[in-house]
Amino acid sequence: MMDSLRNFLTGPRLLIVVLFCALPFVFLGTSSLGTVFNTSFGTINGEEVNDIDLQIASDITVQKFKTIYGEDFDFDMLDDQIKSDAIKQELIFQKSLLSGAKSLGFVNKSSERETKKNIIKSPNFQFEGEFSEDIFEAQVNSRGFTKDNYIDVMTNLAASDLYLASLSMVNFITKNELIEIASLLEMTSDINFIKINFNDLKSQINNSNEELLNYYKENEILFFSDELKSFKYILLNQSDYAEVIQIPDSYLENGYQNYLEGFKSTDEIRISHIMIDKSNYESREFALDEMNKVQNLLGNGENFIELASTYSEDVVTSDIGGDLEYFDKDIFPIEFNEAIQKLDLNQTSEIIELEETFHILKVTEKNILQPLSEDQVKRELLTELKETESFALMQDDLNEIENMIMENNTINEISDVLSKAIKNSELYSQSNFDFDIASTEVSNYIFSPDSKINQPYLIELKDNIIILEIDRVIEPFLQDFDSIKESISSVLSESKAIDKILLMSEEIKSILNEKERMEFIKAYDYVEYESYVDVNRYSSLLPREVLNEIFNSSPGKTITKDSFNGDKYIVNISGFNEPTETDINNILEEYGNFSKQILDTKMNQIINKDIFESARVNLNNLIF
Repeated sequence: MMDSLRNFLTGPRLLIVVLFCALPFVFLGTSSLGTVFNTSFGTINGEEVNDIDLQIASDITVQKFKTIYGEDFDFDMLDDQIKSDAIKQELIFQKSLLSGAKSLGFVNKSSERETKKNIIKSPNFQFEGEFSEDIFEAQVNSRGFTKDNYIDVMTNLAASDLYLASLSMVNFITKNELIEIASLLEMTSDINFIKINFNDLKSQINNSNEELLNYYKENEILFFSDELKSFKYILLNQSDYAEVIQIPDSYLENGYQNYLEGFKSTDEIRISHIMIDKSNYESREFALDEMNKVQNLLGNGENFIELASTYSEDVVTSDIGGDLEYFDKDIFPIEFNEAIQKLDLNQTSEIIELEETFHILKVTEKNILQPLSEDQVKRELLTELKETESFALMQDDLNEIENMIMENNTINEISDVLSKAIKNSELYSQSNFDFDIASTEVSNYIFSPDSKINQPYLIELKDNIIILEIDRVIEPFLQDFDSIKESISSVLSESKAIDKILLMSEEIKSILNEKERMEFIKAYDYVEYESYVDVNRYSSLLPREVLNEIFNSSPGKTITKDSFNGDKYIVNISGFNEPTETDINNILEEYGNFSKQILDTKMNQIINKDIFESARVNLNNLIF
C-alpha cells in the first residue's frame, strides 16, 4: 500500500492556491495582524509542521486523488488509515522539498518579491480589475492567514517547486553512461526455437456432431445471445441554434470600433518608478519635499536607476532601478495611465500623487502593436457571437428539458416543446453498438443495469444534447443449437487447441535426443523449427513478448512463452553478442536524446530516496 502511495504522491505537484500572474508588488503593505497558526505537530527535516501545513497537505492530497479518479471522488470515503498515510506522505514531500530549497538559498528576497508580484495580479484580490488590499486582507483572513504568513507560505511553495524543477531539469550524462546504455540496448542474441502455431492447429481440428452437442449442453452459458436494446432519441446540436441567431445591423461595426479603441491600450509600455510613502513622514508636505528633491536631481541629469536605488521607498523595486515591468491599466492606478500617455521613450513624468504615495514614472520600453484587419476582426466577432449565443440558447432548452424530466414528462411531450423530431435507433448489443454519436456516455447509459424503459434521460455532450428513452429490450436467451453450430465448433476447437499445445510442448521438451525431436517436429505441419543469429530486442522476427522474455534471460537457458495470439514458443538461448566499439560509436549520438529519460528516472529515484527514506520525521502521534 505505501509503495503505491509513494509513487502516487511523487507525481507532478498540484498547487491548489491560484495566485500566480506576473506583475510587480508595489502598493501592498504587509503589516502583520498577529500569527494565527501556533499549533506545532513536530518537525520534518528540521522544518516545523503546523496546522496550516497540515491543511495544505490535506487539500493537495484530495486534489491529487480527484485528478486521478475524477472530480466526483469522495476522499472521505477512504479508510482513515489510508487518508492519514496519504496526508502524512504529502507533508513529508512538502517539508523535504522546502528544506532542500532553503539549503540552496531559493527562499530569499527575490522569491518573496516574485510572490508579491503575482499576488497583485490574481483576480481573487481585485475589484473592478484593480488590486485591492482590503479584498486581499479579507480573503486571506477568511482562510485563517494573516497577510504576512500568506506571503510566507506562498513563497515557500514557489521555492519548493523551483527546487523540484531544478532536480528534474538536470540534463547531463557521461560518455561512459551512454556507452553502457547503447551496449545494453544494442545487444543481440543467437537463438533456436520451436513454434507451435495455434491457428494452424485449430484449423485442423474436426468436431463430431455429438461432441458439439455435448459441449453445447455442458456450457450453455457461453451460448446465450447478447442483450439487445433500442431507443428513441431527440438530438440538439449547437450548430442548429447558431443558424437562427439574428445579427444586429450595427453589431459588427460597433464591435470593430470598440476593438480599435481598446487596441490603443494593448501597446506594450514598460515603466519604472521612484516612490515616496507619505506614512514615513511627519506630514504630506515633508513627503512632497522629498519627492521634489528627487525631481530636481533628475532635472540636473542624475541617473534614474541610481536615484531609484537611493531614494525610492518601494522595497520591492528599489534595488532593480524601480522597474514595474509592462504597464497594465487594469492593475495600475488611472493616474499612471494618464501620465504615461504623455510620455515618449526615456521621458519621466511630473510628480504623481496617490492617496498614500508620491511617484515619478519613466518609460523604459515602448512596443507599438498593429491592429488586425477590419475583415478579420469582424469574422472573429461574428464567430464569437454565434458561439456564445447558440450555447446560451441551447442551455435554455437544457434547463427546460431537465425540469420536464423531473416532472415526469414523456419524450413525446419534450419533442412538442422543442419542436424537434423523435428518431428511432436500431437494436444494439453492447458489443456492436455503433450509434451515430460516438460517446461512451450514451452506451454506458443504454446498457447500464440502472437504465429504465420508457423513461427519458438527458445526456449533455460537448456540442450536443441528447434525450434518450429506451423503448425495447430483448433479454439474453439460449440460442438454438443448429443456428450457432459454427460458433460452437470454433469455441470447442479453440479449447482443444489450447490443451493440445500444452501437451505437445511438454512432450517436445521431454525428448532429449535431437534427431528424435526433429522427427517429431516434422510430423506436424503446424510445428516449425527455426534458428536465428544476431536477433536484436526490437526485431520483427518474433513477437515482442517473446523477445522481452529472451533478453531478460541468461545464455544457455531454454524458455517457454505463449504469444498474445496463442502461439507457443520453446526457445533455446545460445548466447548474447555485445556490439563492437565501432558499432557503438556509430550510434552513440542517437542515444544522447535518450539520456534525458534515463536521468529523469534516476532523479525520481534520488527524490524518492531523499524524501521517503532519508526524511527526518518527528511528528506528534496525536495526528498520525
